[in-house]
Amino acid sequence: MYHEVRNFAFSFEELNITSGQVEEVLGYLPGQSPEPFPEIINLALAKGPSLCDIKASILGTSNFSVDEEAGFFSFEDSIFIANQKLLSQLSRSEGAIIFICTAGPKIGEKSKEIMSSGDFMEGYILDLLGSVSVEATIEKIQGILISEFEEKGLYITNRYSPGYCGWALTEQKKIFSLFPYGHCGIKLSESCLMEPIKSVSGIIGFGSQPTKNLHECQLCELETCVYRKMRIARQK
Repeated sequence: MYHEVRNFAFSFEELNITSGQVEEVLGYLPGQSPEPFPEIINLALAKGPSLCDIKASILGTSNFSVDEEAGFFSFEDSIFIANQKLLSQLSRSEGAIIFICTAGPKIGEKSKEIMSSGDFMEGYILDLLGSVSVEATIEKIQGILISEFEEKGLYITNRYSPGYCGWALTEQKKIFSLFPYGHCGIKLSESCLMEPIKSVSGIIGFGSQPTKNLHECQLCELETCVYRKMRIARQK
């Protein structure tokens, strides 16, 4: 029986975020954003180390099953309600990993402060950098998991988060019930939004022949999602 709890902490520098990654979220190819974006992006990247407090945690188990007909999956003793789209993606998994991750409160607070002072563009770029940082952290962790599971002849699915792919945001309560209160400095609001806002949670399945798409964004209908913009840009 597989059961694992692991905590991660990365420096901003360890994420190796480039200006091109921020440009992609803005809708430009790397190196092709017009002025004044390059200068503002570089300024934001320089502030990243002092504004990001990157933490993440994973909880993995082989005590996992999917009941597509009943409309739920079970993760140890927790039952998660999900739609057919998500359940079909997890149906061939032999286990799963729940994750939470945050870039910390400072970058979101600084972004709001700068926008309130009238510099909307710099504040907006900092806001995007917070999103890029969380995305880069989870991708780094996924890379670690891919290497570790492949040594065992196992593979992972794409990752899926409440609020996307038709998975109700209220299911986030069940994810956070699996971790100590305030773990990684993340708490849920009454509306099930994470605080700090630059945070993400979700699930990754694993198995010998799991279902895996080019990317989970193929399944998601939320066109305005910043993560969707980042991931689809990298496929072009």
